[in-house]
Amino acid sequence: MNLSDFQALFRATPYPYLVMTPDLTIVGASGAYLRSVQRTEADIVGRYVFEAFPEDPDNPEATNITEVKASLLRALAKGEPDTTAFVRYAVPVHTAEGTKFDERYWSTVHTPVLDEHGTPILVFQNPVDVTELYRFDERSQSATLKLTPPSDSNTENFNRAQMHEALSRILNNEREHLRSLFNQAPGFVAVLMGPKHVFELVNEAYYQLVGHRELVGKTVWEALPEVAGQGFEEFLHSVYRTGKAWTTRAMPVSVQRERNGPTVQRYVDLVYEPYRNQDGVTIGIFAQGYDVTDSVEAQAARRESDERLRDGMDAAKMVVWDWNLDTGELAYSDNLARVLGFSPQKMGAVSQYIHPDDRATIATAHSRALDGAGAYAEVVRFIRPDNGRQVWLDSRGKVQFDGEGRPLRMRGVTVDVTERYQAEFELRESNRKKDEFLAMLAHELRNPLAPISTAAEMLRLTKDHDPRTKKASEVISRQVRHMTALVDDLLDVSRVTRGLVELDKALVDIKSAVSSAVEQARPLIEARRHTLVVRTDAAPATVDGDRTRLVQVIANLLNNAAKYTPQAGEITLIVDVDTGEGLVRISVSDNGIGMDSRLLPQVFELFTQAERTPDRAQGGLGIGLALVKTIVALHKGSATAASPGPGLGSTFTIALPAVAQGRAQAPPDPDTAGPASGAASLQVMIVDDNVDAAESLAVLLEAQGHRVSVQAHPIEAIAAARQVRPQVFILDIGLPDIDGYELARRLRADPVTADALFIALTGYGQAHDRVLSKSSGFEHHFVKPMDTDKLRQLLATSVPRTR
Repeated sequence: MNLSDFQALFRATPYPYLVMTPDLTIVGASGAYLRSVQRTEADIVGRYVFEAFPEDPDNPEATNITEVKASLLRALAKGEPDTTAFVRYAVPVHTAEGTKFDERYWSTVHTPVLDEHGTPILVFQNPVDVTELYRFDERSQSATLKLTPPSDSNTENFNRAQMHEALSRILNNEREHLRSLFNQAPGFVAVLMGPKHVFELVNEAYYQLVGHRELVGKTVWEALPEVAGQGFEEFLHSVYRTGKAWTTRAMPVSVQRERNGPTVQRYVDLVYEPYRNQDGVTIGIFAQGYDVTDSVEAQAARRESDERLRDGMDAAKMVVWDWNLDTGELAYSDNLARVLGFSPQKMGAVSQYIHPDDRATIATAHSRALDGAGAYAEVVRFIRPDNGRQVWLDSRGKVQFDGEGRPLRMRGVTVDVTERYQAEFELRESNRKKDEFLAMLAHELRNPLAPISTAAEMLRLTKDHDPRTKKASEVISRQVRHMTALVDDLLDVSRVTRGLVELDKALVDIKSAVSSAVEQARPLIEARRHTLVVRTDAAPATVDGDRTRLVQVIANLLNNAAKYTPQAGEITLIVDVDTGEGLVRISVSDNGIGMDSRLLPQVFELFTQAERTPDRAQGGLGIGLALVKTIVALHKGSATAASPGPGLGSTFTIALPAVAQGRAQAPPDPDTAGPASGAASLQVMIVDDNVDAAESLAVLLEAQGHRVSVQAHPIEAIAAARQVRPQVFILDIGLPDIDGYELARRLRADPVTADALFIALTGYGQAHDRVLSKSSGFEHHFVKPMDTDKLRQLLATSVPRTR
């Protein structure tokens, strides 16, 4: 037979068949089916079955879609036929007056067609129209057979009706009885059929557990996808495979009881019983159980307080104890062994494991508490007897007295605080190492700056007065000073963020400070081909502040604008004096990358940076704006940032309290101040193993009229000093063999050099370094690179000693 033969046979068969795909799309119907429902293939083929046969909007109960759909899904899920003995389903009929619904009654079998892998590819519906055999009572919503005496014409129908009624009654009675038992059961019940565990029957209690959703006709994991992976698969497969029941109590299960709702955890007592056929073969599983969530939670609540206390004590490594002072016996929490490493019966057994150096401390604390103090608190070292490891214990106790004031017992807590002590030790050690590293780093960074600074000063003092040479020396000097300030800021960043920066305040001309800042930032601005416009008004702009720090603030804002503005951008610096509010405002605007509004609140925080791109690869450490805010705040000012958005540029503004005009007599610019004149000639010895730094400083001092000798080794310097008899010693601290402190002490001890002026010159500039230099006999402490103006003024005011 060919396909045409099969199609002809399908059209000619007297039995009604409807053919659907697994998604319930109609792909064909027999002629008998089409005649039964009064439709054509064109009306229904290619349509979803319940779209082709919709429910009666005026009487939804007459079109029992739920029962038919459940039977179809059961058949597809089980891979086996599924029967509905009696179903009421009204069929839409198209008439000249419109669509009407013809109420019909059916007995239906749904049969899946499987491929070689057992996967459904089609499902057949074979409905038998039994409408003529039944009458339906709308009031009672029940169907009964139309039983009439048999005649020659209806004998066959009467016999069919009797048989159908008997079968239907048996099947319906069994199902109704089962449903009644299911729904009256105090626990949840479900029948799962086949190896895929397809829901066959479910009672109301089951719906209450998992939420009302489509279950019948679906596998467990299709119907309850959120339950997958919680351990039930293994037990279901085991019961089906072995035929042995499985039981559990208070097993947690997470279910989503509402569509798109939260997943909630329930606890169930559950039994899986094998469901066997007449041959004893397991064909399904009978699942029953109880939702015991309320009792589990109630029990958990009763012990929750104790569990929290135990968990807290374990997490804190804390022991609670009670010491009977009459017997010496100890009662304690059950975690004592975990904290102390053993379980002593009396207090004396604890004392022997206290560190020998701390035994007197804890004994004295106990005695004072018993003698009237009433309580004690001590931290002692303890050697655990189980592993010999030393721990730190914070022990606290309170004495309980009787009515006559006699001590009866002491109650307290002991906490293992070893981790805290270890962390504090490591923090102190790390801080010590950091200080040592920073001190060495400062020394190494400042050493090369010293000869550069001195060489620049020598250029400035040349007699040819070449303007270019003088200008170069001034630029080098200023840049060295600013580099030194930046090094200081980097090394002292923690001090800056904690607000511990000390300001060297004086009257500052902001316009002059702006000029210095522009000069400092100019290399970066020019390298990126930006256009810089500086605008100042005619009013004097004087503040009381630290000029170096304010130059640093303005330079940081300019550098920030230069970094975050694309090549050939525009930067504008405006100085404005608001006499009404008594403020000097400096704003730096650019047409650069701008900022997202989310970044603005954090832009002045330490290490905050905009996202880097290759074009901004020179972005710094993220401390510039943090220093701006801190330094401006120390000047009683404010710093703000604004941006219309990404790609629209930014504006940073600082506002500083202005000095009244009567006081605004700013000192001369220190960058352009000239050398002191008329200074007395002094015999100076420089001791520094950095030859470039020592010789360049010597040349500078000789140019100022002083007589200078240079020594690189401290031992040789001691011998040379007896011959030269210097009036001033300028000593490096980091010298070979003996350091500058020891050298100063030895020179002070020698009567020949004891009365000289001692000046420390070093890369070490922290507070304890200055204390050490003073205690070693130095009158002055200079940090490399040396401030040559201050040195010149110091030597100019020194009284020459006669040798």
